[in-house]
Amino acid sequence: LITTKKGKKGAMKVNYNSVIGYASASNLFDLLETPDFLVIANEKRANVLPTAQPAWAAGSRYNTDWQAAVLNNAALQMDHSLSLNGGTDKTKYYMSVGYTEQDGVAKANDMERYSLKFNMEHNINKWLSIGGGLAVTRTEYNGLNTGRNSLSGNIYNATKQLPNTPVYDPSHPTGYNLSTAYVNTVGVADNLEPIANFIPNIVYVLDHNKYVSKTNRTLANFFASADIVKGLNYRLQGSADNPITKGFQFLNPVHGDGFGANGILYNDNTDLLRWNIQNILNYNLSIQDSHNFALTAVTEYQKQRNEVFWGQGSDLLDEFYNQNLVTGSYATQESGGGVSERGIISYLGRLSYNYKQKYFLQGSLRRDGISQLSPENRWYTFTGYSAGWNIANEGFMESIKDIVSEFKLRGSYSQTGNSDIGNYPYLGLTLPSQYGSLNGLAFSQFGNDQLRWESSKKTDFGVDLGLLSNKIRVTFDYFNNDIDGLILAVPTAPTLGIPNNTINKNIGVLNNKGLEFAVDYSIFNNENFKWDVNANISFVKNKINSLPNGGADIIGGTSTDTNIAPNLIIREGESINSLYGYQYWGVNPANGNPVYYKADGSLVQGNVPTGTYFVFDPNNPTDLSTASSLVAAEDKVLLGNTLPTYYGGFSSKLSYKNFDFGFMFRFSGGNKIFNSTRRDLLTQDFSNNSTEILGRWQSPENPGDGVTPILYAGTNTFTNLTSAASTRFVEKGDFISLDNISLGYSFPKQITDLIHVDSFRFFVQAQNILMITDYRGL
Repeated sequence: LITTKKGKKGAMKVNYNSVIGYASASNLFDLLETPDFLVIANEKRANVLPTAQPAWAAGSRYNTDWQAAVLNNAALQMDHSLSLNGGTDKTKYYMSVGYTEQDGVAKANDMERYSLKFNMEHNINKWLSIGGGLAVTRTEYNGLNTGRNSLSGNIYNATKQLPNTPVYDPSHPTGYNLSTAYVNTVGVADNLEPIANFIPNIVYVLDHNKYVSKTNRTLANFFASADIVKGLNYRLQGSADNPITKGFQFLNPVHGDGFGANGILYNDNTDLLRWNIQNILNYNLSIQDSHNFALTAVTEYQKQRNEVFWGQGSDLLDEFYNQNLVTGSYATQESGGGVSERGIISYLGRLSYNYKQKYFLQGSLRRDGISQLSPENRWYTFTGYSAGWNIANEGFMESIKDIVSEFKLRGSYSQTGNSDIGNYPYLGLTLPSQYGSLNGLAFSQFGNDQLRWESSKKTDFGVDLGLLSNKIRVTFDYFNNDIDGLILAVPTAPTLGIPNNTINKNIGVLNNKGLEFAVDYSIFNNENFKWDVNANISFVKNKINSLPNGGADIIGGTSTDTNIAPNLIIREGESINSLYGYQYWGVNPANGNPVYYKADGSLVQGNVPTGTYFVFDPNNPTDLSTASSLVAAEDKVLLGNTLPTYYGGFSSKLSYKNFDFGFMFRFSGGNKIFNSTRRDLLTQDFSNNSTEILGRWQSPENPGDGVTPILYAGTNTFTNLTSAASTRFVEKGDFISLDNISLGYSFPKQITDLIHVDSFRFFVQAQNILMITDYRGL
């Protein structure tokens, strides 16, 4: 149960906070401008049939920056909040109202939110108190569309658009550059062919499609607390969370996603109700101020129910009907929906003991039952233990108390479980289906009634150290986490006929272990000058210890995305979701073919004109006499760890009299990233490219950067190996970023007294200011 802000005893206090700023894209793709684009586009085609193929690209009247056309350079960000709190000995209250408005960095994307919160506590008498709270928010998003040609694909589309074509065309009835010669694509201007894949004018799509999501969320909580006898307290508390979301989509019939269906209207309604009830019994006992006991018993019940209904109409009577599903405004209609539920019951007991705040012991026992597992497997008992020794409170430390002000050793062992595994993974599910005039059922999920809890056994040892009256605070932790019964949607052979070609299984044992280190240093702390710094770093190692089926690899990792999964693998002894693919050698300097390593270390070149593989001999690069192959099952290898092995941050805050200044750095590394976007921007079809393509192989005398192969229209899958990852596009994920800088001024008391406020601070800040990295993505 989340504890929200509460009121405080005293006269009513009013607090107002206002933040206004602007956001813009911190980085953009380096794309070809018109002069280079004309050369590259026509070279792709000329290399196929130098004498017979006509050119693709022509005309240099325009040099359009399509990225700028879909982005906001100054997206307004605004947040206002007003709160009141106060109370008496018996009653305390807190109330706040808020308003947030955010324009998206991407055009046609914005968010607006209104919020109201109220909390109150009341002491009925010396032994009974009650309280509760209510929070209501209304949030409206514009631009939550999906799909390659829609808002979520606006950057994809903008990077593909031909720079020598305009966004607008005054001669077209719509005023936008839409093709009249080709169906549902951007106008070609002076080019001789339409853009690859006939993608639409994304600016028209953003201006005319509608994607709206409105959420009304109500969060209520209550409690009643009774002191039964000395040291014994009973508390009943609960909460309910009810977000109701209404979605609406309009896909314009003239151009873009709605063209093929002559316009689409879509409405959906999602009603999610989550509630939680807890009974808590606490007993505290102190014997001679030396032996301190605390006993806690808890029962908890959580339930969630989600109801979804949607309706869709297509083949619109007129694009005028773009606000809602209106009866009679469409020729074809569809509808659907569903209901899902899940719940958990928990029983917890915990006993804590300390002796004179020196020695600490604690033990806990928790039993959970979740609805997502079969009745035979849904219950599990979790235990936890911890111990600590506050050495600083020992008598022999008194003489150095000014030097070592805090010194605590601690250790713990606990078991936890993962209940976030879907709603019904153990059940086989069906959906109604029609075939002609016949009604039937079709499997939608293959259940696994043997599925059991995914449990974690966590061990932690730590040291807390305070020096020079806690001017310096140091924390050190070693942790080890063994995850048993890791749950994964394991891929299955398509021939088995299992829905989605996956089945939920407990696949094995995963281990996470590492070190965490943090330092806080109060360098100066006096009336006029304060300076605090904080630094922290963590080192983490992730390893699969065992897998089922004799330790067989699991291709696809934990991803269900068909574009990502083939590049991931789960293998014993390696980090989960390791990158998996081919090793790239470079470009054959004699002919521009891409060259790869086979698993045995030999080299193979992909002959771009024929789409076949041959043995590559660096000493005889023109030889194409010996056929070879590049086989996924045989030649793919591990390409790197996708999870960072270290991460941390550094921050500082200074204040001098009424001025304050702060900043925060963040860093991470030790992982690899497969930059598929970079690969996509080197496409061999008729669309724009990144400037990296200028380093392509052109001839033995001009071999380019040694990484980018020959250009050859229509060979994108083969030349760039788009079906698999390769080291050509695998990059280091190490970075350090300056996330925040702020500068503020607090008006002196003489001024705040004149305007009858307790405090008044003005500040400016910047976020996501700088990033240093070798990674070439955004």
